Amino acid sequence: GGRPTAEAKEPLASPEMRSTEVFVAGALLFVSGADAFSPSLSLSGGRAQAALATAASTRSAGRGLLGLNMADDKYSKADIKRLEKNKDLSYLFEGNADWRAKKTEQDKGYFQDMAGGQTPKYLWIGCSDARVAANEIVGCEPGELFVHRNVANLVVNNDNSLQSVFQYAVEYLQVQHIIVCGHYECGGVGASLDRVDLASPLEEWVCNIRDVYRLHKEELDAIKSPEQRKRRLVELNAKEQAVNVYKAAVVQRRRVYTHMKTGLAQPKVHAVVFDPKTGLMKRINTFEGDGQIDELHEVYDLYDPKTAQEFWEGEEEYPKRENTPRKLFNRMPTGLSAGKKSVPLPASDDKK
Repeated sequence: GGRPTAEAKEPLASPEMRSTEVFVAGALLFVSGADAFSPSLSLSGGRAQAALATAASTRSAGRGLLGLNMADDKYSKADIKRLEKNKDLSYLFEGNADWRAKKTEQDKGYFQDMAGGQTPKYLWIGCSDARVAANEIVGCEPGELFVHRNVANLVVNNDNSLQSVFQYAVEYLQVQHIIVCGHYECGGVGASLDRVDLASPLEEWVCNIRDVYRLHKEELDAIKSPEQRKRRLVELNAKEQAVNVYKAAVVQRRRVYTHMKTGLAQPKVHAVVFDPKTGLMKRINTFEGDGQIDELHEVYDLYDPKTAQEFWEGEEEYPKRENTPRKLFNRMPTGLSAGKKSVPLPASDDKK
């Protein structure tokens, strides 16, 4: 989540230390699945928070994670010794052991329950920034949030990783809410405001945020303070990414089905923003009855609610997308109003 910089430090002298430099200079790069039972900070016993506390206490001395002096071009012998001691991530494994012992002490059946499966009600799409840990900031236990994170919490329609998360969360877990969480002090949003080539693939990724600026250029240009303009772009980015959630076919289909079955369209989509300075998360938009969403229907709607009753009324379980009857598709060319007749399907399609 830190802002990209134009200059890079010289690599460490010894080749065996270069892999260690990655997690020292950038706190921790934790790669894990989206499973709701795998919140990375909890599994490591909160060691990331402890590292942040250590960094805060040594900030005046220019020291980062593990107390290393990040202001110097080269590490001291003491720094290298400390790196060597921790390069195998022993402090994370120790944290995991502490966390496991604490959970077992509180509830002996905790991990047996966890092994029984996950039934999260929420899909969380957030930023990869180390300060915005989904479970931590909303006080949820493992198993309550299904999580996907990327730089600047973007919802991009050709991102196969995110689309796979959508499909699993919506079709199989059948989450009731999808939350897009942005955060102030976002490095990705800040980088988008600098018209500088960040190099691939980061440049192409950040360009999505510049598209958000283009959509709201008049409002953003009117804000004189660069800091306030950036904060507003964080909010608008969260909102536009939530709009992109609505466009996803798997989300549309589930909402049509649940509305037909219960009268309540799910999953509901929410845009929120977290403030690292205060710890407060605030709502940006829930989109229910929102005119912006109403404008999307004619262009993006793929499923026809009027025919959903005919095909899904007798379904006891939610039918997966591969079994979608062709008649359920809207089949109405973009530009035609909902009151006009749909384009008829070929006879061969009608039988499928």
